[in-house]
Amino acid sequence: MSGFMLFIPMYNCEAQITRTLAQVTPEVQAQLAEVFVVDNRSSDGGAQAALRYASENLTGVPTLVVRNDANQGLGGSHKVAFQRCLDQGYRGVIVLHGDDQGRLSDILPAIEQYSEAECILGARFMPASRLQGYSLHRIAANIVFNGIFSTLSRRVLWDLGSGLNVYRRAFVERRLWDGCADDLTFNYHLILRTAIVPDCSIAFHPISWREDDQVSNAKLFRHGLTMIKIVKEFLMDPQAFARRDYSEAPQPRTWKEVT
Repeated sequence: MSGFMLFIPMYNCEAQITRTLAQVTPEVQAQLAEVFVVDNRSSDGGAQAALRYASENLTGVPTLVVRNDANQGLGGSHKVAFQRCLDQGYRGVIVLHGDDQGRLSDILPAIEQYSEAECILGARFMPASRLQGYSLHRIAANIVFNGIFSTLSRRVLWDLGSGLNVYRRAFVERRLWDGCADDLTFNYHLILRTAIVPDCSIAFHPISWREDDQVSNAKLFRHGLTMIKIVKEFLMDPQAFARRDYSEAPQPRTWKEVT
């Protein structure tokens, strides 16, 4: 079976995408089967910047820069990547968001460290994690919701959705991701569905995370209300929540290579 695919979702990341791709050093390239950059209908020149950088610097690994044919949302872009993993026979998916907040070097050693885990989730709020430029109110809000979701799922969940994660093929084949929301709440849906599957092993790994020139697409108050709605629906009937299809993006999920 081939190696891991590095999946980089991006939206209006022109200022950060080359810094993100710079993390894919020759040593890292040697560990990967493919770099798959998915641009979700950005209005800037990020996709072209990614293509230029990749063609000049990522010569040690096959790299594909694509643009979704329709707005798939962050969750929809994940679904595109997971399906490609299955289609191409990769060992799994490493997720690194294109806005250069996470460090790929934090998560790569964890693949061997947690060899039995189907999911290795980067955790910004574990004791050994490192945060830079993250506001106190956002830290507090995340910790509160981590506690709520942990109580609901009866598992300790150190992070509900950072942009630095590893999903082995065994997890991707479960297709728990199929019915998750296509928007920014994708990771919240996925972690709740994962947490209630008894034989699905999850490991959390401390990571570094920084904010400087990144622009968040999540409005904190509105995002909080959405998370409360997810909590209420899960609390009413966890199994019904897990079975429901929350997808909204246009089907089929098609894309074109950026040239």
